[in-house]
Amino acid sequence: MISYIIPTLWKSKFIFETINSFKQINDDKAELIIIDNNQSDFTDPDPRIKVFRMKQNIFVNPAWNLGVSFSTNDKVCIVNDDIKFNLPRFHKFVLETGVKAVCYNSKTYLTTEDEDEYKLIQFTNPNRRPPGIGQMMYLHKENWTELPYEMKLWYGDDIIYYYHTLVRNIPFHYIEGMALLGEQSVSVNSDIIPESMRQPFTQDTLEYYKKMHTLGLETCTVMPDNDLMAVKMAWKYNDIDTKLEYEKTLHRLING
Repeated sequence: MISYIIPTLWKSKFIFETINSFKQINDDKAELIIIDNNQSDFTDPDPRIKVFRMKQNIFVNPAWNLGVSFSTNDKVCIVNDDIKFNLPRFHKFVLETGVKAVCYNSKTYLTTEDEDEYKLIQFTNPNRRPPGIGQMMYLHKENWTELPYEMKLWYGDDIIYYYHTLVRNIPFHYIEGMALLGEQSVSVNSDIIPESMRQPFTQDTLEYYKKMHTLGLETCTVMPDNDLMAVKMAWKYNDIDTKLEYEKTLHRLING
C-alpha cells in the first residue's frame, strides 16, 4: 500500500484539494502524512490522515525523511502542497502496474483533464533528471536513501532520482494521460523562506556533493541562463563517456 507525504507551510489552496482527493481513495491501508511546518490547527476526521506539527520549519528535505520514517506502508509518494491530481486513479494505477518509480513530468503539467487511458513512459536518460520531478515522486520504500539533514531545500529530488537510476538501476517513469495542476514553488517563494537559501551554492550544494560522493557519483549543479538543464547531470565515477559528454556540453555553452 501507499503512504502519501506532504510537507506544507499552508501557502497554497491546492493542498486542501489534494486532501479531499486522498479521502476518495478506497483503501483502508492508504495513509496521508502531513508534515506541518507552520503550526496550523488543521485536523481531519479521516483516521488515515496523520498530521505531525513541527515546533519550527524543518524545511522540505528533512520533512521528506521524517515522513518516510513515519510511514507504515512499503510504498511512499512525496507530493508538493501546491499541486493536485486524481489520487484515487493514480493510486489504483501504480499498484496494478507494479511500477517501482514514478514522478512528475513537465509534459503533463497544467493539463486540466485526465485522458481515458494512462500509460507508463520511461525516462530514458539515467544521467539527466527531468525538471520539476520533486513535485511528485512515487517509489518503493526499500529504495529510499536518507537525505542529509543539513540539506534543507534543494537537491532532494536529484538524489532520489540518481540513487534509483545510477545506484539501484531502477528507471523512473511518468504517466502519460495524467492531468496535473499546480501553482509551483509557492512555499519556496514565500516570505517564510530566507532569501539566502534561494541563492546558488548554499550549504545545500555542499551537502548534496557530499551525499553524492558517498554514493559513488559525480555531479554538476550549474544551471546556465541560456540552457538551464544542459549540464545539470550526474554520473558514476568510472563513467568516462558521460563525463566527456558533460565537458563537451560545458565547452559549447562557454565558447559557443
